[in-house]
Order: sequence, then structure tokens, then C-alpha cells
Amino acid sequence: MKHQQTKRHSSAAGFTMMELVVTLALMGVLFSFAIPAYSGVSEEMQGKRNVANMQTIREVFFHYFYRMHQQKGRIAHFPPPPVNEEKVMDDLWASTPMDSALSFQAPKNLFATGELPKNANDNPFLYETWNDTNQVSGEVMYYIKIEDIDEDSPSFGKSFTYSI
Repeated sequence: MKHQQTKRHSSAAGFTMMELVVTLALMGVLFSFAIPAYSGVSEEMQGKRNVANMQTIREVFFHYFYRMHQQKGRIAHFPPPPVNEEKVMDDLWASTPMDSALSFQAPKNLFATGELPKNANDNPFLYETWNDTNQVSGEVMYYIKIEDIDEDSPSFGKSFTYSI
């Protein structure tokens, strides 16, 4: 009887090597699906954030246009386009007064944060503005274009052209 009392099962206390290998293999398979899916979702969200930032810029610039239209002695206009070679809304442009004869307000001052929105890579967008006159009616149409020109951005090449 003494012999039966000392016999114990040593394998009941932990995992076998085979169970550990199978568990690690299953985790590896799950991660191989999860990581690319997360990366795709992350890139998609960055692209949507970039589009939202471009739309925010548009809204703020249109509000500026309407404020200028409604103020006596002012001519309705969008913020002037950047004069740099790439036509991007860089920090120098964003800090330069739009009309130093009337106000020292710079484009970045139009935003509540005091900063111009940029893309997910913290790079500025391209910004252009122009106007066109309808030859028949004489009506002047004002246009702006905002485009993501950062090649590493998920929204690269996406642009919006708006008119009033």
C-alpha cells in the first residue's frame, strides 16, 4: 500500500511541449490575419482624416470669403494662394498676413487652434485660388483647389475644387 500513495502524476501540473507548440502556431495564424487588417484600417482612417482636414480648410476659407463680402469697404476674396514653388500651405505662408493694408490676420488665425490643418504625415496641402468671369452674364466665379500632394499619404492625389 505504501507504494500506491507515493505515485503522483507529474504531467497534470503544466503544458506539454506539443500543447505549447500548437498554441503558439494558432496565435501566429491569428496575428497573421490581424496585423494586416489593422494596418489597412489605420491607413483608411488616416485617409479619411486627411479628407476631413481638407474640408475643414474649405469651410474656414468660405466663411472668410463671406465675412469679407459682408464687411463694408472690403472686397470678397479667399485667402491668397501661397507664392512658394510647390503652392503648399507651409508655415511661412500660414503666418503671413493676408492683407497687411487692412489687417495682420494670417491664414492660421482663421482656425480655432491657431494652426492650419495638415495631412496625417504632418505635411501641408496644396492650395490654389482663381476666378473666372462668365462672358454672357458677367458673373464672377471664385474657385479654390485643395489637394494632398504628399506621395506617402493615403489620400495622395485627392483634390477638391470648390466655387462660389
